[in-house]
Amino acid sequence: MQYQLNYENEIRFGPAYYSLEIEGIKVPNFFYGFSRSELLNGRYLAIEEWLTTDYKKGPITRVAIFDLENKLVSRLQVVEKGFVSSFKLNNNIFSYSKNYHAKGKVVESEVEWDSIIEWSSIYS
Repeated sequence: MQYQLNYENEIRFGPAYYSLEIEGIKVPNFFYGFSRSELLNGRYLAIEEWLTTDYKKGPITRVAIFDLENKLVSRLQVVEKGFVSSFKLNNNIFSYSKNYHAKGKVVESEVEWDSIIEWSSIYS
C-alpha cells in the first residue's frame, strides 16, 4: 500500500505541513507533519495529524494511525500546544512522544495496541 506526503506550506516560525495521499487519493480534512513511522511491516502508518494551521491557536495535533490494508484510520487523544513524534510499536505497546516546545517539555505516552478499537474510513 502506498502513501505520499505532499508539501502544502509552513507555519509562521514553525514547521512545514503536508497533505496525505493513500493510493493516490487525498485524505480529506487534515494536514500532517513530517513525523511518521511504518508499523507491522508497513501495514500501519502512524503519523502526526494537525487539527489547525493557525499560528495563534496551535499547534494542535494528535496521532493518526492508518490501517493501509483495510483503508481505516484511528485517531488518538488531541495534544493542545504540542507536537507528536517517535512512534513505536513494541510488545503490543504503541508509544509516542508529546513535545511541548514552548514549555521545553517532552511527555512519553503509551497505549496498548489492542485497546485501539475506534476505526473509521480513511476518506470520510
